[in-house]
Amino acid sequence: MRSAWWIECLALSSTLLSAPTVLAQPEGKFIDGLIGVVGREVVLYSELIARVEQEKQNGYTGTDLTCRAVEDLLVERLMLDQARIDSITVDEGQVQAELDRRIRYFVMQLGSQEKLEEFYGKTITEIKADFHDQVQEQLMVQNMQQQISGGIEVTPRQVEEFYKTIPKDSLPYINVQVEYGQILRKPRVSDAEDLRVRKKIEEFREQVVKGTKEFCTVAVLYSEDPGSASNCGELGLVPTGVMVPEFDAVALSLKEGEVSQVFKTDFGYHFMQLIERRGEQYNARHVLIKPQVSNADMLVARNFLDSLAAAIRDGRTTFSDAAADHSDDEESRSNGGVMVDPATNSALWATGNLDQQTFFVLDKLEVQEISQPVVVTAQDGEKSYRLLKLVRRTEPHVADLKQDYQLLKEAAEGDLRNRMVQDWLDEKLAGTYVRVHEAYSTCAFQNAWSWQTSEGP
Repeated sequence: MRSAWWIECLALSSTLLSAPTVLAQPEGKFIDGLIGVVGREVVLYSELIARVEQEKQNGYTGTDLTCRAVEDLLVERLMLDQARIDSITVDEGQVQAELDRRIRYFVMQLGSQEKLEEFYGKTITEIKADFHDQVQEQLMVQNMQQQISGGIEVTPRQVEEFYKTIPKDSLPYINVQVEYGQILRKPRVSDAEDLRVRKKIEEFREQVVKGTKEFCTVAVLYSEDPGSASNCGELGLVPTGVMVPEFDAVALSLKEGEVSQVFKTDFGYHFMQLIERRGEQYNARHVLIKPQVSNADMLVARNFLDSLAAAIRDGRTTFSDAAADHSDDEESRSNGGVMVDPATNSALWATGNLDQQTFFVLDKLEVQEISQPVVVTAQDGEKSYRLLKLVRRTEPHVADLKQDYQLLKEAAEGDLRNRMVQDWLDEKLAGTYVRVHEAYSTCAFQNAWSWQTSEGP
């Protein structure tokens, strides 16, 4: 086992599917090729290069970095091969939700949507399309893992026994962490503003249809979609499922060259023109106009949260119930408003992982205290109000059973899951065609892979 083995056990369930970092492309030219075959799945040299770079950016610099990356890829392919055999599928909605989560994570790391698009040289839509199949396969692997070792739950006694097996000098030092919840209230646009924007975009559409204005001119001058406006509103070829359902539905209802009626999504009002369709993919250009939030709309949102906070403090409702009933944050409202760190999938946040807007509010709260309504600015620049509640705060300490029971429970479950997955791997390797290039035969793999002798990378 590697050092700090109990932390590895804790992380095992997410090792193959950890939140991705933005990958830098390898410099220079290289010839791609096969480094492994597992059942009907292959591992490419280019995938290894990308995985090694990802591990480096995640902070891993061990001498076994390449070997570790090779084995991780081989295990993924074995699970993916079995998932296909077992007809394990992934709902398209899950794929889109995961793509959206990753885009938000990337944007948070780089600072803005524009910087992410600049990094890749592509629009958000094109980035999502590029990652679609990769994410779909990763979710299939995740479902396969769940089938192998899902439903595991250890007892308090088992957690205590697990804790006693950890060498004292291997217990990690836990820095300050916080758990917090939020209730987000987006300002509602007034009926008058909604009607104004609808009328404006209807006029633009009519001008395009009559030929008094070119679609490209309207898009460049007036569209509020930063990813497509400068390109005459054109999105590029995208598969269905990448855009919001209303957008796909309109695109698929059009003939090539046809201009749609005005329609509404969560982003605002649109009209589009279909350029071409290829099976389940299409290319379209569109114009987007967004209703604008006024100061009066913001004040209504603030007053709503003021009243809600008073009801929580008076005991007329709970923070959890109020979040479920009234929060506009779809990810946290189903969890009682509790926010989950996307980098760790944990409700406990290292304070260094908090954005400044959140940190400065939580830093002034006592445990279980609720803030006043505070303005929060999203990555796209839109402003909302929110209530924050500091659920708990841990002080710096060496991990112990009392303060870190949940962490240790997850580690104990990870240890058990590790053993179940290993048993599954041993069984499947015995009956699956596997060949790994001999260039990696000196790696100290944990599993018994078979070698090939043909020339390769």
